[in-house]
Amino acid sequence: MSKDFRTTASAGGASHRVPRVRLADDVAVVDEEWIRYSTLGDLAELQDEFYLRVLKDYDADSSLDEIADLVRTYGQLCLDDYVEWDGGWMGNWEQRSIATESRFRYKEKYKKDLLLPDSLVNLWEGRPHLDTFRFLRDGWIVASATGDLADYHRLFEGLPHAGSLEETVRDWVNGLNKALGVAHPRIEHPLAHEEGATLYGASCLQLYNHITEQAQYKICANEACGQIFVRQQGRSGGQQRKSEGVKYCSSKCARAQAQRELRRRRAEPASDEVILEAQREESRTMTMLALAGARESQGTLPLGGLLRSKRFELGIDDRAVRRKAGVAAPVLVAIEADDFRRYEGQSVHMVRWITALANLYGMDHKELVARYTADELLRLTR
Repeated sequence: MSKDFRTTASAGGASHRVPRVRLADDVAVVDEEWIRYSTLGDLAELQDEFYLRVLKDYDADSSLDEIADLVRTYGQLCLDDYVEWDGGWMGNWEQRSIATESRFRYKEKYKKDLLLPDSLVNLWEGRPHLDTFRFLRDGWIVASATGDLADYHRLFEGLPHAGSLEETVRDWVNGLNKALGVAHPRIEHPLAHEEGATLYGASCLQLYNHITEQAQYKICANEACGQIFVRQQGRSGGQQRKSEGVKYCSSKCARAQAQRELRRRRAEPASDEVILEAQREESRTMTMLALAGARESQGTLPLGGLLRSKRFELGIDDRAVRRKAGVAAPVLVAIEADDFRRYEGQSVHMVRWITALANLYGMDHKELVARYTADELLRLTR
């Protein structure tokens, strides 16, 4: 972690216990812009790494029904009047003004039916909270690997609403600090009332805990997964957690990949075919090395720079990349920076990600994958 990022807790110090989340009852969509629930019910523990494993699928493009399902399944998303939110980032203040005006109209229309001030969420409240959290989470995952937010800022520096790097850093720090009101020291007792937390506040605290412990983010090596995680979810009812020496996000993924590799070994061709294929592979390797060396000597734009230039040309932001190509922002940052060492050993995932980006941008994916493979071979020979 960069020395510029400092927390009030000592590095590796004790983590704050994440408060339980308030569950919502009778969740329903009203007037095509509101999520309404009658009461706040029981409190429930938030699953480990919720902010990585569940909220990764939500952002400013989430529909009202998607946000309603999130509230229905996991609990209250956010508080009324943006108590936890400091989101001037990327034009979200405009969404806040829309939501504030809509809330006033709704209260006037349904004031007799409202039991709790926090018992409804507007689409323009849910989306800014989810998008701001995406900004906080993805920004930190990148910063934990590079030491600062500069590479993350480069994702959107040429897009509308994007300010300077200084503004990005300030928005990130202020956004997380505003939400961490749930982390203040407190005394709890079974006979005392426990207020509980929102999904937004509790997720920010999960992120903060990983910052203080200097957690290392990994990508699941299961070819069909690619989940970003810190600790492997194990057996024993999912209670076992390992962070050292693991390649898979869960024991389920580890078993699935082991079975996949076993099937491949059983389907291996006869020995003569193996020798012939090895000769072909050697020939392909020599050709790709020659091409990679020629591109380097000619000063050709590197693969990541080429993809980044095309993305900006098309005006595509990282949200669209995640939704349409399935490439998370931290991975996109590494690819566009040609920092493939960051995900070394993940060549299967990298080929899949580059193929998805090429298809999204209307480029020849076979050519781009061949460039990646050749550049990696050239790097390994040095």
